[in-house]
Amino acid sequence: MRTFFRRSFKQLRKQNIQNLIIDIRGNGGGRVGMSTLLSKYISKLPFKVADTVSTQSKGLGSFRKYISGGIFNDVQMAFMAGKKKDGLFHIKRLEHHIYQPKKNNYDGKVYVLIGGNTFSASILFCNAIKGQPHVKLVGEETGGGAYGNSGIMIPNISLPNTHIRVRLPLYKLVQPNNGQVKGVGVLPDISVPASYDALVKGYDKKMVFVKQIIAADFLKH
Repeated sequence: MRTFFRRSFKQLRKQNIQNLIIDIRGNGGGRVGMSTLLSKYISKLPFKVADTVSTQSKGLGSFRKYISGGIFNDVQMAFMAGKKKDGLFHIKRLEHHIYQPKKNNYDGKVYVLIGGNTFSASILFCNAIKGQPHVKLVGEETGGGAYGNSGIMIPNISLPNTHIRVRLPLYKLVQPNNGQVKGVGVLPDISVPASYDALVKGYDKKMVFVKQIIAADFLKH
């Protein structure tokens, strides 16, 4: 992904592309490092990943035998987190580090398509760039919470009796306070709700809408 980002944004600058559409409607999340890197290519302002990244325990204890990664998760947690006065273990770098935009980041208009299947690390990206003049979030409220989420490390856990496997987030993440409230997702700057006509006729209403904005803006100039 690092190579893809570097080559892609280099090509955008080389060809002087003035409008960029980033579609994260079906993005369930992933690595915080990649979300942060993409934010650095888009954001014009310094940003934080989180205000709080914490867990109640520094290791998995007696439950380790049911969790994939076992001892490796314990080792990683031991090096990543430190105990604070609240009794919780915090990843201090993510709470305190201010990330700077790339020196030659994207300089045009950015339209980010979001929706109910936008979760986790993709929400970190949305919050890092939301509200900046060159960025518009388009579509529907995200499924991922604007206030925060659970994640960072998400190993699989096998339940001992049923042997059902589920994913187990190990950290609570609260995002920088940009006026978010609990219980809602990131709201679009431009709402484009689901369309029965688009569903029946098989076209992408949100993508068509953004392309119409770009075309209209082009004709003005």
